[in-house]
Amino acid sequence: MYKQYFKQALQSIRENPLVSSISIAGTAFSIAMIMVVVMIFQIKSANYAPETKRDRMLYIQGTQVTAKNESNRNRGNMSSEVVRECFYSLQSAEAVTAIFSMNKPISLPGKRMFNLYSIKYTDAGFWDVFDFKFINGKPFSKEDFSSGIAAAVVSETMAKEVFGTTDVVGKTCILDFTEYTIRGVVTPVSRAAQEAFADLWIPYTSKNSLVSINNSLENMAGVFSTCILAKKRADFEQIKEELAKRTAAYNAGKKENVVDFLNNPISKLDIAMGSNGFNKKPIKDFLVQTGSILLFLLFVPALNLTGVIQSSVQKRQAEIGVRKAFGATSQKILSQVLWENLILTLIGMAIGTILSFLFLIIGKSFLLTAETQLNFDMLFKPGLFIAALLFTGLLNLFSAGIPALYISKKKITDTLSQE
Repeated sequence: MYKQYFKQALQSIRENPLVSSISIAGTAFSIAMIMVVVMIFQIKSANYAPETKRDRMLYIQGTQVTAKNESNRNRGNMSSEVVRECFYSLQSAEAVTAIFSMNKPISLPGKRMFNLYSIKYTDAGFWDVFDFKFINGKPFSKEDFSSGIAAAVVSETMAKEVFGTTDVVGKTCILDFTEYTIRGVVTPVSRAAQEAFADLWIPYTSKNSLVSINNSLENMAGVFSTCILAKKRADFEQIKEELAKRTAAYNAGKKENVVDFLNNPISKLDIAMGSNGFNKKPIKDFLVQTGSILLFLLFVPALNLTGVIQSSVQKRQAEIGVRKAFGATSQKILSQVLWENLILTLIGMAIGTILSFLFLIIGKSFLLTAETQLNFDMLFKPGLFIAALLFTGLLNLFSAGIPALYISKKKITDTLSQE
């Protein structure tokens, strides 16, 4: 039966090339736009190297230091002391890392250079939280971090640009008048992996200003954000409870101020939906906003395609009337039209999926950032194609269902006389 529907769909394409082309093109552009929305959300939330554990990660994005007499509030990031006292001691977490990023020029001994590179000041736990692929060497060690050794890991891209080769382990580069020895080289990281991305990774203990005491706010305010890796997702609540206890104990030892993490910690899913440490976006608001976009991209083409399919079905009234005269039920007629149109819709889906990748690449500069590197891991996920099939089925149902239902309910005499 389905084989016959397939043959009839191909015959319909040959007999009505213009109508079929319009139907396929409408489906393709609708699916392409929907897939771009889905892919952007996927890039922001899915697991891919080196952030392969996003589903088990919690993030601290911003803190607030408040005077105990509530006379003053300061929002920003945390100091290395807060990181040490409240986060490094978490027992319910698998690993914790503190990070601070900024752009600075890198030079070589005897050669001053002016190109800016992204520098990530972090700790030894960083390499446990994220999964980097080393092509040479290894990460700086816990001993390097504890001792404040000027060690570094560089990206393959930076190594080639600065040294002309990736064989740079043991060589040195200069940052802020300090000579750093390169311990390892990693494959390039996409900017979409915001917490992991950098060109150069170094221990923050190698820069004295990042660990020095800030007396103005009892050494609470600083530049660091943190990432917490849970042993499993079910541990999120336990981690939050332990963090609250450690924060309360830390604040109890302060005379004038307390530190508060506001809406933190938040998950990568929260971030993808538009939340941050200062403002948490309710799920219902995200669903309403994103759902409205998807429905618009789904229903507007569906309404246009309904007219095209209605015209095509009207031409087949006599054929349908004969089938009904020989005993075909309304359900059979409805099923036939839907299955035949599904073939056209699936062709449109295939074209639309290809177009979505092209649209994402062409519009990358304003959809993401121009420098964002797109790769296979972040784009090709099973959920993406499940979403494509889902929206294709809905588009087929909405666009072909109304004409098919209308024609299947008509009386045999009306269909045969083509009234």
